Amino acid sequence: MITPEQQASTLTVMAEEGPLPICFDAVQAYHGHGALAMLALTFQGLRGALPRLEKEGAPVPREELSVVSGHPGPGVRDAFEFVTRAVTRGCYTVDRTLAEARYSRAADKSYSFHLRRGARSVEGVLRAGVLPPEFFDLLGNPAADAQRAHAELRRQIARRVIAAEPESLFDFILAEH
Repeated sequence: MITPEQQASTLTVMAEEGPLPICFDAVQAYHGHGALAMLALTFQGLRGALPRLEKEGAPVPREELSVVSGHPGPGVRDAFEFVTRAVTRGCYTVDRTLAEARYSRAADKSYSFHLRRGARSVEGVLRAGVLPPEFFDLLGNPAADAQRAHAELRRQIARRVIAAEPESLFDFILAEH
């Protein structure tokens, strides 16, 4: 049973036997604690993108989805895998050359994704400023203090992101192919 508090951080896909509600807590249990900020952002990106691919209000069948992500991180991959099973099904690609949302000075990656269902796709582009400058300043710093500070910042970002509406975090662009 999903509580009202969890409902705000839940999405639904069509699974083998019908609609499958997925809450962020389940995705976090699958992933662990490592990349919580990106896990939460990707989950919210999916919350915003999936309804745009629905037909007649029915949840999107997860087996019809493919993903191209501009970010290679484990939080991104795990959120997409848990919701869509795209990694397991061989329908998940990382493309570091995606041009949008290239916020990291130290890494070649895009904070954007393309979620495709048949001839339709939704591009999710993380808005500038969603991730604070400190996130990028601490990213990859091997010092123990920096690692602890970055872990705490990731937890804070995840809490803030899960409480937000997806449209306040991402721009969503629908396309027909």
